Amino acid sequence: MPPFNFIKQEVRPNTIPDLKVDATFRKVAKNAITFALWKIDEDRLEAVTRTQYGTFYDNCAYIVYAASLAGHYASHETITREQKPNVTLERYIHYWLGGNVSEQNRSNVVHKIQELDSYLGNVASIYRETQSHESARFLSYFKKGYDIRSGSLVAASPRPRLFQLHSRKWLRSIEHATIDWSHFNSDYIMVLQTDSLIFVWIGRSSSGIERRSALSWVQKHSNGSPITIVDDGYEQAMSQENKDLWNSLLPLKKRVVCQASQLVSEYTDYNSNKFRIYKCNQRGRLHLDQLDVGLPAKDDLSDAHGVYLLDNYGQSVWLWVGAQAPQADALSAMGNGRAFVKKKKYPDNTLVVRVLEGHEPVEFKRLFANWLNVWQENTRSHKPVSTKLGKLDAHSLCERPKMAADTQLVDDGRGERVLFRILGDQVQELPASKTVVFTTNASYVVKYSVQCATVIPADLASVGIKSIIYQWNGSEASSESIARADKFARASFEALKEPGMFVQLYEFDEPPHFLQIFEGKLIIMRGQRGEVLGNGSPKGTVLTETFLLKVYGDASYNSKAVEETPLSSISSKDCYVIKTSHVWVWCGQSSTGDAREMAKSVGAMLGESSLVLEGKESKEFWQSVAMYFNQTLVINGNGNSCSSSTSSSSSGAGSMCNGSSSNSGNISPTLSNNCYLNTSVPSKPRPPVQLFLVWWQQSALRYEEILGFEQQDLSADCTYILDTGTLTYVWLGSQAPNQERYTAIAQSYVQNAPFGRRSATALAVVRQFQEPNVFKGFFESWQNDYGKNFLSYEAMRKDLGTAVPIICSLTNNGSALLLNNRQKDFDGHKKYPLMVLTQEMDMLPPEINPLKREVHLTHDDFVSVFKMSFYEFDELPKWKKMELKKQFKLF
Repeated sequence: MPPFNFIKQEVRPNTIPDLKVDATFRKVAKNAITFALWKIDEDRLEAVTRTQYGTFYDNCAYIVYAASLAGHYASHETITREQKPNVTLERYIHYWLGGNVSEQNRSNVVHKIQELDSYLGNVASIYRETQSHESARFLSYFKKGYDIRSGSLVAASPRPRLFQLHSRKWLRSIEHATIDWSHFNSDYIMVLQTDSLIFVWIGRSSSGIERRSALSWVQKHSNGSPITIVDDGYEQAMSQENKDLWNSLLPLKKRVVCQASQLVSEYTDYNSNKFRIYKCNQRGRLHLDQLDVGLPAKDDLSDAHGVYLLDNYGQSVWLWVGAQAPQADALSAMGNGRAFVKKKKYPDNTLVVRVLEGHEPVEFKRLFANWLNVWQENTRSHKPVSTKLGKLDAHSLCERPKMAADTQLVDDGRGERVLFRILGDQVQELPASKTVVFTTNASYVVKYSVQCATVIPADLASVGIKSIIYQWNGSEASSESIARADKFARASFEALKEPGMFVQLYEFDEPPHFLQIFEGKLIIMRGQRGEVLGNGSPKGTVLTETFLLKVYGDASYNSKAVEETPLSSISSKDCYVIKTSHVWVWCGQSSTGDAREMAKSVGAMLGESSLVLEGKESKEFWQSVAMYFNQTLVINGNGNSCSSSTSSSSSGAGSMCNGSSSNSGNISPTLSNNCYLNTSVPSKPRPPVQLFLVWWQQSALRYEEILGFEQQDLSADCTYILDTGTLTYVWLGSQAPNQERYTAIAQSYVQNAPFGRRSATALAVVRQFQEPNVFKGFFESWQNDYGKNFLSYEAMRKDLGTAVPIICSLTNNGSALLLNNRQKDFDGHKKYPLMVLTQEMDMLPPEINPLKREVHLTHDDFVSVFKMSFYEFDELPKWKKMELKKQFKLF
């Protein structure tokens, strides 16, 4: 690749023999959990008092230092605690630039962070933050929201003032220096404070969680002043007195409110799977050599003496500094990153982060598919305590949600199960049998009744659910079969009259509990045998067939037997069950005792079996298995990694990955595009759990990560995704919109998952107050009753009206108000932005009649579109109205 040259660097030279550290920084304990905040105003560096944490001025620069135990998260409430010298700490330095910060302050803060970094031993990650574009880690420090005040108004009269409130996750309030319509947007809540009254203007595209947070913020800052709520598009509905006061500051004749932003959300590509890697070389000036890599891997950062730049296409720029790189390179890295942003003409608010080898934050590590040590550093173990789930373990799963989450076992798998096979459009219930055979050309639905090993009410509440609906799709299942199974499984889930969970998975994605309910003896046969084995055939029919099964796993929660033919090699780590005229269980010399026991249990289901160890095979064995097995295929020792017991593919999967599958069914698109298949879940460490707030916007899924999450971050009017690495949970709040689209939410997220993930991940759907123990255990502490006193925006608005004078200018009932069977009461309909009303029919909010979309426009939007008022429009002939609506895509 051609080199990338810079004419100049943005900040200081890279030869700094010794930095003089500011005395204010020297008060920071070097080896302690702590949180500290400093403000830079011109030449002054001053520590911010704890009571002022979360308040920033837009003409200043700030420095944040946060230190926490590895795998934990600090916040503005963190209390300083000294640690022993051998305790590993994660250290983060952020410098935040206000929207009106001077060039002098920008330069000063860069010098100051270098002093702080040097004082702390050059082991901290450094983030460059800008107003309204802060990183997820920065936001996690201020979970109660934060305020940005206008520096130009410090000496001005306290009122009138205009504030802009925004952000779904944690509310951000921005004080504007001027009071003008140009600051308004239908995405925002605007607060106009006057001497006698506080106006709360509700943007019609703002979300429920933003509105609730905004009302709480206003009540906190009202100081007893009366409050009136004004709805976007209904300013004329205010009382004359309030309208006169409003007009004196914001004349309605000058009203211009932008529609919800048509631009791509700042969070859209948070997990973008595309970035470029450059090797930085100092040759008098910065010189970049682009590396020719496909899927980025940790090994691409091979030079411990060098510096690498990762370009996430304008979303973020990361500078990785090797452990042996000169200190000058570490100090100049941030400047080089900023120079890169300028040269590429990326937005000035592009996030730039410097990380050091051995101290990389989790946000950086999970960009790489094979950075396994990040998963292993997770403080919580994911290996089940016991491979033999006896009575004691069954009790523990009920009593200890953390154990259930770690093992992903709801119970010990002994509950009642009912199986259905779906092939094409046919749904057939299968007879109960200990021998369970799935075929790859079909889909299956399993209705499972959770069995708790205790009757103690607290333990039953801890388990959380009584039923699980599993949908399993074979790798060769047709799209018709999958669609029919999806419909049947969803209907079964919706029909549950007791707390339950829905899990959708594909072949090779089986989570531990799914395998546990079959005691690790699930048999998966190739699709060609579907007609023989899939129609409720008695066990004798199975025994008349000849086949070879490879046994994966070494315990009941991670084992299954998969038909494989033809074999290209046989590893000494593997165990096979070969059914000919006799049942043979062949175990490689390097296979474990537990793996052999699982193979023997599978063989016993098929009839009388004989155990054969590698190197001790009889002549009779070789003659019997000649069509499947021969000695030349056996690879001694460790064998071929592609066929080991921890291998990620069987022959069926391999043929798909190589594009050589000859089956007649339609391969699942989820699996056919990816060759990384997980067959032994607990044997590999899992990535750290991630929580995302998700919502639909412009027909696309948007999401924001919540670092350092806890139960209190879950809001009843929102939808969240908990990504555990083996199972992606969709949590539906009790009042969340679009609940019926839960599978679309999960699939949209998984298809855009970060590096190291793949699209064939199992998906689970849980509802608020019906969370299973395997979900609850990922939260540090869980209260089953939390959220039952949730107050919606509408309820808060109503309560606010009883406490202080309030004028509600919008009928909150979104249903249509009819007059003489004609929709005359235009103001009685809930209002939506034009872009929402022009969506496809299935994307419209449920209360909108697709034939009457125009009544959901605000008066201003209606006049802007149709060049007349609604009442004038309603007097037009029917054909004319239809013609106009089609013209503007409102029909």
